[in-house]
Amino acid sequence: MARPPKTARGSAPLSAAERSSSRHASGVLPSAKPEALKKRVTIADLARVLGMDKSSVSLALRDSPRISEATRARVHHAANEHNYSPNWAAKQLAGSSERAIGLVMPSSFDCLAHPPVVATTQALARLTVKRGLTLNLIASEQLIDAGVLPLQADGLLVWGDVPAASTQRFSATYARPSIVLDPYHPSYARYPGNALCIQNREGASAVVQHLLERGAQHLTFVQVVADHLNHVERFRGARETWLEHRSADSLRLVTLEEANDALLLQIAERPDAALFCSNDRGAMQLWHRMQRLGLAVPRDVKLAGFDGDEYGALVGLTTAQFDSVSLAEMAFDAIVDLIESGRTDVVVGTIPVVLRRGSTS
Repeated sequence: MARPPKTARGSAPLSAAERSSSRHASGVLPSAKPEALKKRVTIADLARVLGMDKSSVSLALRDSPRISEATRARVHHAANEHNYSPNWAAKQLAGSSERAIGLVMPSSFDCLAHPPVVATTQALARLTVKRGLTLNLIASEQLIDAGVLPLQADGLLVWGDVPAASTQRFSATYARPSIVLDPYHPSYARYPGNALCIQNREGASAVVQHLLERGAQHLTFVQVVADHLNHVERFRGARETWLEHRSADSLRLVTLEEANDALLLQIAERPDAALFCSNDRGAMQLWHRMQRLGLAVPRDVKLAGFDGDEYGALVGLTTAQFDSVSLAEMAFDAIVDLIESGRTDVVVGTIPVVLRRGSTS
């Protein structure tokens, strides 16, 4: 079978290359012939010496948890034995300032108002510091007119509210690999490039399944943002699961603006009613308003959100939560791999979403 596209993923069992490398008796690495390594040693050289593939060697050098501890130790031993230095280290010795990963966001940086985005950014910063690199926060508008400003980054991680056309334009112009994180701008509906996505539909399905188990008979889905691929996918996942167990007339879709006080009171009159908001911020707005109206959650209305932010946790909000740290680690591993290897394989990956049960359902 042909080699599949490069896929970023979480923890995995030992690769075939790792298993084959373990066949060396006593675990001692074979020494390469001196004449074969007189030039600057590359990852390809180390891979040949170790009997591993380049991707696994690259991950081991970055201490990725996807590679076993024993294999990582053997790779580091070989790197030291043959005086291997990564490209970024060579750039530093040459005085280059391009030892950074760029994190691209719209100039308003509105996405930083969302706790999951902040948590992902903080995790990326920790990863880059550990590697002796810099994480540069870049406004996407700075890169639209290529050549106006120098790009201080070897690779680009682009947050999902930057339009797809902009991502493709400055990635091609600056000749840097790029990966889109959580692509939710409508322009990414058929995006062919590198992207790491949240499992929105699966997460919404888990929330609805939980509400059904709690006895919900009527569901109102509140779509907080209209032109947002994630929120659209969350409704699709919620609808699919709900209609497997309940009739279509027991499901309603409304916007946050339509969910006024009169509607909330009407919903509360239905037996076993539930509200599912497409994000936690919307759910918290409804929670406060229901408190003001004298409606008890979950006695009068069950309530759930999506994103797993810390504000919802304060009131015990039931929600779907994705792992921001896993998103950062997957993105970091993937972009460094693209930079070091020079490959143009398409990077795709999904971040699992888990149900966080709370007191509101």
